[in-house]
Amino acid sequence: MLKQLERKLGRFALPHLTWILIGGQVMFFLGILANPDLHGQMVLVPELVLQGEVWRLLVFLFIPESMSLIWFAIGMYVLHLMGTALEHQWGDFRFNMYVLIGMLGTIGASFIFPGQTATNVYLMTSIFLAFAYLFPNFEFLLFFIIPVKVKYLGYLTAVIYGFIFITGDLATKAMISAALLNFSLFFSRDMYQRARSGRKNKERKVQAIKEANTPFHICSVCNRNDKTDPQLHFRYLPGSEKPVCYCEEHMPQ
Repeated sequence: MLKQLERKLGRFALPHLTWILIGGQVMFFLGILANPDLHGQMVLVPELVLQGEVWRLLVFLFIPESMSLIWFAIGMYVLHLMGTALEHQWGDFRFNMYVLIGMLGTIGASFIFPGQTATNVYLMTSIFLAFAYLFPNFEFLLFFIIPVKVKYLGYLTAVIYGFIFITGDLATKAMISAALLNFSLFFSRDMYQRARSGRKNKERKVQAIKEANTPFHICSVCNRNDKTDPQLHFRYLPGSEKPVCYCEEHMPQ
């Protein structure tokens, strides 16, 4: 389905969407420094949208996650790293769709629970999870010193959000589910196939171990076999239905 949409609508995709997200956040970061009240005008509040403040449907994407210059700069660097990697991996259209689905999911959840204000935190998290899934062995320097593979940070993020989901109220559950809808749509099938393939590989390994530990020769008299007594020699003599196995000590004379 996504391929069909890309053939029909691919020409409408925004190129360099990552740079648009970064540029918007930089602009509003500077704007909030000049006017702190601007942050409150960016948060997605359904009641205010219905009163005519429709710009909130878009500008919430550009809310800076930190107003510390250092952490904001690091955040923009990481966003650039992840976003451009996803654009190269998927192409402009698919990355556009990933962000759009997360954006629409957030907007939908906020209108279902009007008292719940929304920012871009969960949406940005979904971009991080996509990057961690596609590039699991990429290493970040934790605290600028310790190299950590991004897949482990992805696992930690999933655990944290799972805990928030379980302990949060219904509105929080809806917001997390909606914002991470894009990750589910893009990766659930692949995750299922990987789990299924992993289960089959595990079953094959168990069967191989079982067969490797199954005796091939078993003495019909003492039940010793080639696994418990590999030094024994075994012979077969014709029986009433099938050949009968004997160890060298019980071979009929």
